[in-house]
Amino acid sequence: FFSRNNAFLASPRMKILQRIAYLNVGIYPFTSIFLIVYCFLPALSLFSGQFIVQTLNVTFLVYLLIISITLCLLALLEIKWSGISLEEWWRNEQFWLIGGTSAHLAAVIQGLLKVVAGIEISFTLTSKSGGDDVDDEFADLYIVKWTSLMIPPITIMMVNLIAIAVGFSRTIYSVIPQWSKLIGG
Repeated sequence: FFSRNNAFLASPRMKILQRIAYLNVGIYPFTSIFLIVYCFLPALSLFSGQFIVQTLNVTFLVYLLIISITLCLLALLEIKWSGISLEEWWRNEQFWLIGGTSAHLAAVIQGLLKVVAGIEISFTLTSKSGGDDVDDEFADLYIVKWTSLMIPPITIMMVNLIAIAVGFSRTIYSVIPQWSKLIGG
């Protein structure tokens, strides 16, 4: 923040796009907090039996349609500019979601601990071994190794799966099943 390249306090030599890029890098990890909340919203809705939006009116649906179309167009634009396939883009989005709910969240917590409490967390970097199969240079990428960074995404998945089961069973075993309430109608 106190660097000479700070987006707010920088000299006039810093161009507007550089300022925006610097702000993006500084603010980007904090989006993980909102992403975690967003990932738990469906579970909250299913556990409470209330839809997130109280009433579905035409105005809300128009806004939802505009936002959805805009996101689809942004995705198509991103695919066109980057020159990748739709499948590669989708895989990147999945990794972004996993990283946003795990590594970025851990980085934010670590930064807050350092700033607020003065607690310094250190990491020990280790190199990957070549192993027996030297021919496959990507062999380590296919091995799933446990880490504490997997806890938040797994928790999100489990809570949402339990919420689906609760909402489904609540609808099945109710006196008058209202399937439209289960799907947000």
